[in-house]
Formats: sequence, C-alpha cells, structure tokens
Amino acid sequence: VKHSRHKHIQSYLTDPTLKPSTRRVRSDDSTYDTVFQTKAGDALILRVHLPVPPPEMTAKAPSMTLVGVRCSHPWLDSKMRVVNYSAIASDETWESSGLLLGKAVNEVVKHLQLNPPKNITITDPQLKKIQASISRPPDAQHQRMPSHPPRQSSFDAPPDYETLLHAQPSITDDIAIPMPTIPAQFSQIEAMGKSEVKALLDSEQSFREFAETMMVEKDLFDLRDEIKEGNLEMARVNLEKEEALKKLHASVASLRSDLKTSLEALDGLQERHKELCGPRDRRDLMRRLNQAKRQALDESEEIATEWVEGKSDKSVEEFLETFLERRTIHHMRGSKLEKLETEGF
Repeated sequence: VKHSRHKHIQSYLTDPTLKPSTRRVRSDDSTYDTVFQTKAGDALILRVHLPVPPPEMTAKAPSMTLVGVRCSHPWLDSKMRVVNYSAIASDETWESSGLLLGKAVNEVVKHLQLNPPKNITITDPQLKKIQASISRPPDAQHQRMPSHPPRQSSFDAPPDYETLLHAQPSITDDIAIPMPTIPAQFSQIEAMGKSEVKALLDSEQSFREFAETMMVEKDLFDLRDEIKEGNLEMARVNLEKEEALKKLHASVASLRSDLKTSLEALDGLQERHKELCGPRDRRDLMRRLNQAKRQALDESEEIATEWVEGKSDKSVEEFLETFLERRTIHHMRGSKLEKLETEGF
C-alpha cells in the first residue's frame, strides 16, 4: 500500500502517544524531534527525518537518530542512527512494509523505552536539563529487562514536550537551508581546564577528534550528507530523462519544420483563394474567355478533320458526341463573351 507524504506526516503528528512530545525542528516539514523516557529513567530525543523524494521517484525511507547522546544499542550504529529496524532499512523495505510514519516511530520509541540503550553519555546541554527535570526510578539501575513487554507500562507514552523544554524560536521560513541551531555555550568546553583547552588548540588531530563528538558538528555533517544525497538523486533522475528529452527535442524540431512547410503552402492557397474570389478585371476576363472559346473551336475542328480523313477509329455515335460537346462549349463561351461586350461586367 503506497501512502502519500502528507498522510505519513499526519499519522506522525496526530498519533495520540507521540503528539504531546513531538515538535518540528526545521522550517520545512522534513524533520521532527520526539522526546521519550526509557524504563531506566533516561530522557532521550529521537530525531525523525522524512526526505522529500525527487519527482517521479518512489517514497524514500525515513531516517531516525538519537540526538544529544552517545550510547550503545543493537539497533544503533556509531552515529546513533537507527539501522536495525527492518522497516526503514532501505527505500524498498519501507515501501513494501506499508507502514505509516506514525506507526514506525511509535514502534521504535516503544522498543527503546522497553530496551534502553546502555553506556549513555549525554552531550547536549538541553537534554541534560531535561534529564535533570525528570525523576529517575530509584531502582532503575537494578531493573532487569523483561523478556516480554508488560501489558501496561508507565513509559508507554513519551512525556509532554512543553513540560521538558522551553519554547525555542523557530527557524525563519526565509532561510533557504535549515541550519542547525548554534548553542549559546558548549558544556564540554566549559568543563575543561585551561591546559586541556590549550592542548586542543595546539593539536589539529585532537581538536578534530573533539569536534566530531559535538552535536552541532554532527548535525552539520548530517545536513551536508542529506543535501548531497538529494542532489545526487536529482542528478540521476535528470540523466535518466536525458535520452527521452533528446527524442522529444528532435520530434519538436521535426514538427516545427512541418509547420513551416504547411504555413508556406497555406500562404500560397490563400493567395490563390484571394485571386479567385476577388473582383476580376473586365478586360482580362474577356481576353481569357476569348482564348478559351477559340481553343474549344480548334478542338472541335481537329476532331472533325480526323473523322473526315479517316484518321479516327470512333463510331458515328462517338464522333457526334465528342464533336458536339466541344462545339457546344465553343458556342457557350461565345455567348458569354457577347453578353459581357453588350451588358458590361
């Protein structure tokens, strides 16, 4: 079952479980954050990105990433992207699954709630504030993961977004590229001593490794990769259409040539129509009518001469019919000529 992009997004934004804790984080309709709390008491943010597919291309699979943390989980890769949820493993599996986006996000959130990531390190200051504002179950560190999910869980519904985050100004719609928000401060740097900061500044390699752990840079590189992939897809679509466009161009050129020839023929016919339908010159008409009269007479005389001299194999009836036809035309034209001369045009 193929679903429209609008239907996917609406299923996500109107999901009764996800709606309270989901908000848009870019000026377009491609990227959203959903806050949820695991059974171990950790607050996490799942960033969901639904790419806009190029024209005439099938729907692209959404990407889901935990932002603001580093952790380990069987479903996550080193960049915290959800890679082992089969429905979004590829564009083909996403289309064949028939799932709506809201259902897919719900399943991922529920799985991470009931099977919390391990070795969690929070790198985003805002997420640290969220974590500090919620209560952690006293025995969270000692809970064993159930082999089967409980029928009802206090963590089934993510917490309301407004209770965890203060409203942030949205990116203005007149920005062409939705750049990630630059934080006012970097907690990782503030926690360093002067010697640690100096060591980073003195070593390009150390500085690069440190920068790669920061969410701002990760978001920038993710955005760069998304734009590159989008450009690549668009270029591929354009190249696939190249041959069809060449054939279409040749067809249009042929039609233009045919049109030019037809227009030239039309101009000639219009001139002929104007000549035939317009008023005739009286002298020219009498001259042409006199020539036609003489031609009919000459033709009838030639027919008679051939008959008399025995050069014609026609019967008497055939001879009379042909002779009288041409002679009658001769007299009719003569009559018309006399009428023009006596009555005028």
